[in-house]
Amino acid sequence: MSFKTALKLTAATVISVAHISLGTAAQAQTYNLKIAHLLPPGDPRDLGAQKIGEVLAADDRCDIAVQVFPSGQLGGFTEINEGVQFGSIEMSVQPAAYMAPINITSAIIDFPFFWPTDTDALLALHKGPAAQMLAESFTKHSMVMLDIWHTGFMQWTANEPLNTLAAYEAKIARVMPSELMTERQILLGLNPVTMPFSETYSALQNGAIGAQENPIPTTYNMKFHEVQDYLTLSSHGTLDQFVSVNKTWWDGLTEDCRTAVTEAVAEGNRICLEETQRQEVSALAAMKESGITVVEVTEDERAEMREATLPGIRDWYLERTGAEGQAIYDAFVAEMQ
Repeated sequence: MSFKTALKLTAATVISVAHISLGTAAQAQTYNLKIAHLLPPGDPRDLGAQKIGEVLAADDRCDIAVQVFPSGQLGGFTEINEGVQFGSIEMSVQPAAYMAPINITSAIIDFPFFWPTDTDALLALHKGPAAQMLAESFTKHSMVMLDIWHTGFMQWTANEPLNTLAAYEAKIARVMPSELMTERQILLGLNPVTMPFSETYSALQNGAIGAQENPIPTTYNMKFHEVQDYLTLSSHGTLDQFVSVNKTWWDGLTEDCRTAVTEAVAEGNRICLEETQRQEVSALAAMKESGITVVEVTEDERAEMREATLPGIRDWYLERTGAEGQAIYDAFVAEMQ
C-alpha cells in the first residue's frame, strides 16, 4: 500500500468517525426546561413542579435539564405568560385567572358554584373530553396545555362570617387580576380591588380590604389567618392550575421526550394533589388552633349565592367566547349530568 493510499484511508476513517460522533451528539441533544410559577417553595404546585424535574432526571428516554423558578422569580403572571408564549420560558403552572388574559376560554375554570365539590368528580372532569376541547383552545396562542392540577376549593376569610348573600354587600375584597373573578365578586355585592398578592396581608391587617378568597393551604401559607377572624367554607370555586408549555419547544422535542414530559407532569399532578389535600387538613387544624372561627355554608345559603352569580357569569363568558366557549361549556355540563 502506497503512502498516498494510506493517507486517503486514514482521512476517510476520520471523516467516518466524525459523522458517527455528530450523529451521536444529535441523538443525545439536551433540552432545557424552565418551570415558572408564583407561589413560594413548599406550596403544593411548587412540590409538583419539583417532582417533574425529579422524574425527568431519572428518565433515560430524554436528556432534559429542568430548573424550577418559584415565587415569581421569572416575573409576574404577565411576564410568565408572555415568556411561555414566546419561548423564553418553557413551562408554567398558572391559575385560570392568570391565563384568561391570553386565552379567555380558559376562564371557565373560575365559574362560581359550577364545579362539583367532590374532588374525585372534579378530577374526572379534568381528564374528560370537555377538558380536551379546552386544551385545544391554547394552541392558537402558541401554547400547549398538558394538564390541570387541582390546588383546592376557594374559601373566604373576613372579620365576620360570609355565609349569607347579605354579608357580602359593599364589603371591599381583594380580587385576582381577572375580569371574570371581578364580575363574580360584583354579582355577590362586593367592591373588588385588584392588588399584588404580596400586599394582601398588610391590606387585611390595616383594614384597607375586608375579605379575600383562596384555598385553605394558600390562605394558611400566606398567613392571612393571623389578621382575619373568620374562615367561611363556601367552596364557591376552584383555584386549579393549567400546566402549559411553549408550542414550538414542545413540537421540537423527540416523541420519547414528549412522552417522558407528559408522564412527569402526571406525577407532578399526583404530588400536587396529595400535598394540597394534606395541607387542607393540617392548615385547617392549625387555623382553628390559632383562634379563627370556621363557618360552614348551608345548602340553602349556597343555592342563594349560586343563583346570584352563576347565570350572570355564564352570560358574561359566552358573550366573550362565542361558539367556541358555548361548545366547551355545553360539553362540561353534559359530562356533569
